[in-house]
Amino acid sequence: MTRELAVSGLCAVAALFAIAGTIGVFRFPDAYTRLQASSLTGTTATFSVLAASLVASPSIAIAARVVVIVIFFLVSNPTTTHIIARYAWKSGLDPWTDSARRRGRGEDRP
Repeated sequence: MTRELAVSGLCAVAALFAIAGTIGVFRFPDAYTRLQASSLTGTTATFSVLAASLVASPSIAIAARVVVIVIFFLVSNPTTTHIIARYAWKSGLDPWTDSARRRGRGEDRP
């Protein structure tokens, strides 16, 4: 009973992180903040699901595989996020600033 509650709670946390990340991707103004929102919430949601599968795993062999997946994800997700942001910067994609928003409205204040 306690194990099922823990798994359900971790899956609910993962769903909340995924929803928050989706909202962030649609609400944030530029590629860099969207990338940050998607990678951070994607990581936390995935870790929550993997923690739930670790709690629910019936054997040590399955738990060991889940740990290997967690380690791989811990290395690969920040690396790919950094590579995407780096190439976006090198391609000339400027980050959002508040002054760009003001210029769009015709305001000249810095």
